[in-house]
Amino acid sequence: SELYPTNVRYTGSSLSFNFAGIVGASFAPFIALWLSSNFGVHYVGYYLALAAIISLIATYLSSKAK
Repeated sequence: SELYPTNVRYTGSSLSFNFAGIVGASFAPFIALWLSSNFGVHYVGYYLALAAIISLIATYLSSKAK
């Protein structure tokens, strides 16, 4: 929330949160189903682990951007 000016902070935070939720929630089940049917269930776990790593990196980088 520190990335945005105070007069638009809530709007900026909510837009980024909701957009990420829409994109992530829309494609994740399709990707997981495709991975499961083509490569096996354990690749769904790899996909989720990769998503977690990307989220951690993004969180780390966003705290440095000031």
